[in-house]
Amino acid sequence: MAVTLKDIAAECGVSYSTVSKALKDSPLVTEATKRKIKDKAEEMNYIPNNSARSLVSNRSNTIGLIWPSVDRVAVTTLATHVNEALKNAGYFMAVSIDNPITAASKFLELRFDGVIVFDEGEETTLPEKITNHIPVIAYGVARNLAYPMINVNHAVAMKQAVDLLIEKGHQKIDYIGDLHTKDIRQIVKKETIENYCKEREVSLRLIDSGGLTELATKQALMEFLKRNTLEDGIICGSYDITMGFLHFIDKRKQDKTIVAYDNIKQFKSIETPVYTVGVPTEKIAKSLVDTLVQNIEGGHKNTSRVIDLNPEIRYHEKNKR
Repeated sequence: MAVTLKDIAAECGVSYSTVSKALKDSPLVTEATKRKIKDKAEEMNYIPNNSARSLVSNRSNTIGLIWPSVDRVAVTTLATHVNEALKNAGYFMAVSIDNPITAASKFLELRFDGVIVFDEGEETTLPEKITNHIPVIAYGVARNLAYPMINVNHAVAMKQAVDLLIEKGHQKIDYIGDLHTKDIRQIVKKETIENYCKEREVSLRLIDSGGLTELATKQALMEFLKRNTLEDGIICGSYDITMGFLHFIDKRKQDKTIVAYDNIKQFKSIETPVYTVGVPTEKIAKSLVDTLVQNIEGGHKNTSRVIDLNPEIRYHEKNKR
């Protein structure tokens, strides 16, 4: 049978309310009494009933993250930063890789305080029957939604990548990315590079990575390089695509300028010098969590707004001092 606050109170010879206050670190209870009660709670294997608490407070201190993929480094890194930011804000994060509407419905049913949506793949819009009852924030390409959207400006990042290669003297560019996809992020990257290279009068070649994984990129490039050579100015559509591409680079004779999308710390450990472009994942996570928590704690309803973040260019060279 589960141990209750009344059981702990009886063992400690104090009131129920004193036990409740002590376990919440209330300043109304002396430190000595707190320690006695906490030690007894641990000894009795007391487990807090958060479901009961949430019925009283109407808060669960839990946020649901709808996560589209578990096999890509950049998305995993962002989820890790989101979890850390939520923990610092006093929230617990639960993750679902289910259909977004199914997952959000379950989070609502479980009385979660809010929902974060990684809006990848085809556009996913949560219906009003969900968003009318729970704060939501999405991360993806800017579009009109009934809840806030964090926009990391993929188009701006791609223009920054092209400009950098031009500054480095490259007039011929290869873009390696997922070309045959319904993922709006990848479509924006590809179309921006195509249009901007025409505007800047730069020669562009599109190389299909065959997906967003390192393995798919390796296989696609193996076939491509049987008949072609790569240009010296390279843009890669993601971290995983970059790692698949680097498999074919002779690190001792590196004469290519590589710009990779995704600003994540993992680039610091690779052998080949590379520029990265995009909004750093820790900044994306902070913006997501800060905006959602303000909405939750302010008691505000979801509103349609886009929060723009500015991409950055970083240079990574291992052991660079």
